[in-house]
Amino acid sequence: MPQAPISQDIFVLPQPRRVTRQPGACFVSSQSPVNIKVDDGRVVRHVATWLSQLSKNGPSTKSGEVSFVVGINAALAEQAYKLTISDGGVWLEGGAAVGCYYGLQTLKQLCVSSGGMLPCCEIEDEPDFVTRGVLHDVTRGKVPKLATLKHLVDRLSLLKINQLQLYIEHAFAFSFDPEICAEQDGLTPDDTRALDQYCRERFIDLVPAVANLGHMGRILSQPRYRNLAEIQADSDWFDMAWPQRARGLTLNVRNSESCALVNNVWTDILAAFSSPVVNICGDEPWDLGRGREPLTDEARMDLYIRHVSGVAKFCEKKGRRVQLWSDVLRNYPSSCSKLPNDVAILHWGYDDVADYEATACFVDHGYQTIVCPGTSGWKRIVNAMNLAERNIKTFARIGKQGGAQGLITTDWGDHGHFNLLACSWHGITLGASLAWHADHVTGADFDAIFSHASTDESGREFVAALRRATEIATSCETWRLLWQSTNTLTEQVLLPTEKALEVCIEASALAVMLGNKLPPMMHLDRDDLRDLDVACRVNKLAARRLLWEARRRSGLTKPDISERQAWADALMSCWPDYEVCWRGRNKETGLADIHAAITRVANEVRES
Repeated sequence: MPQAPISQDIFVLPQPRRVTRQPGACFVSSQSPVNIKVDDGRVVRHVATWLSQLSKNGPSTKSGEVSFVVGINAALAEQAYKLTISDGGVWLEGGAAVGCYYGLQTLKQLCVSSGGMLPCCEIEDEPDFVTRGVLHDVTRGKVPKLATLKHLVDRLSLLKINQLQLYIEHAFAFSFDPEICAEQDGLTPDDTRALDQYCRERFIDLVPAVANLGHMGRILSQPRYRNLAEIQADSDWFDMAWPQRARGLTLNVRNSESCALVNNVWTDILAAFSSPVVNICGDEPWDLGRGREPLTDEARMDLYIRHVSGVAKFCEKKGRRVQLWSDVLRNYPSSCSKLPNDVAILHWGYDDVADYEATACFVDHGYQTIVCPGTSGWKRIVNAMNLAERNIKTFARIGKQGGAQGLITTDWGDHGHFNLLACSWHGITLGASLAWHADHVTGADFDAIFSHASTDESGREFVAALRRATEIATSCETWRLLWQSTNTLTEQVLLPTEKALEVCIEASALAVMLGNKLPPMMHLDRDDLRDLDVACRVNKLAARRLLWEARRRSGLTKPDISERQAWADALMSCWPDYEVCWRGRNKETGLADIHAAITRVANEVRES
């Protein structure tokens, strides 16, 4: 069972493992005496930066002048820390420099949530999972600016995340072929190296997750590489619909030129990323062995093992350890023994029927195993918060029980990546919390901490409204159903019930109203609230369109022309604000696709 919240005034995420609350509080300021006994410049710099941001003046304490001491305690595990706060000062001990750094993140949150006064207490804390990560999709539409990625790293660092993966299919300025992606459309090597250094300074590994088997549609649709696809593209990438792009194309690994292409990709990637870990993906090779010379399932599996083993060997010669998605091996568990034994398996599944128990299969075969739930935001306007919570919570529990070494929360952006970053922040924060403690509080208890602000309870009401507004997204891909044509929508077998859609409309409107009154919070800043405002407005309009379709199926009259006109005008009125959200965080690439989809559906509703 998830634990109860630690204390009424310990608004920290992840919640610490043990807190002994004591009477009183103390005030640490930029003038507090500091004694740092840690031989790691990162800790020294971050302590100095944090203290410099604090006020010089505050309430007096019993001793008049409090001290701040940071040191190593060899009796603690490497990532563990112990934090003692009394009216005389603060003592922070870590098992190593990284433990001290994690303790500092707790101290930062305590300071913010308590308005500068630190509650006297003793905290002892350490994580359940050695690896705690987030995978962020930077290739399906939105390509974040460097400033956005640094902001993301700062937020993840506060949550004690130690691995950030960037998922790349083509959105990288490869030196071996600049035609794959122009610098203005993708990550550049220089920006990636700058981000890599920024991550290292915060005890985070920046890991490349690169498609080099399936999901290679953009590269393999180019004339130069079309002959390397198992089944060649019959159209240009920019003429493909989003579902075609998401499925992608599969590399024909029986062609010797394919090996050269993969080596070129990894040579450029490894030159930009310093992490000792790389994710070679290998997932969903839909067409593998099904092209010009179809193979049996057994032969296809042997081909798969040869390919991923070859890529692993190439990366290992460059000093990198390799990760691999689990889906192919999950279907052919007998092939696990044929893989190199130092490959780590990323076991994923994103819904209520995910194969959670397969975690034990990979652990039993002797592989380092990392469980990978998702934020449930892809193909949705606002993330399916309840589905994401069940998915993350179950994987955390089974991962801990089964001996997994880590948990990475995935944040994908299929079908143009409409879903804005702030919509994933609840799931990312929950994932970080459950990666730290697998029995971490969830539900309303988690929301109370996540939405905490020193002003009032409106933040909790806001998140509760978001949960209700997003429940239809548990079984309904709201973005996909919004942009699709009316004829396609009519052919959908399942839609949410009229009652569920009415709840969504009401809750989305409430979330907009509450969000417009909220002050910035520790885990939701002004830009996040702006993102969520736009997303909830579009979510409400999507639910309204689906409600029309549900009522039509019940034999009711379709909306009149004035109602349809008003709906289309309301949708288009969201566009300038959505555009501001996109451009504030991301490069231009992909924005035109979203605009075309929004405009198309608005015009169709007007004319239907």
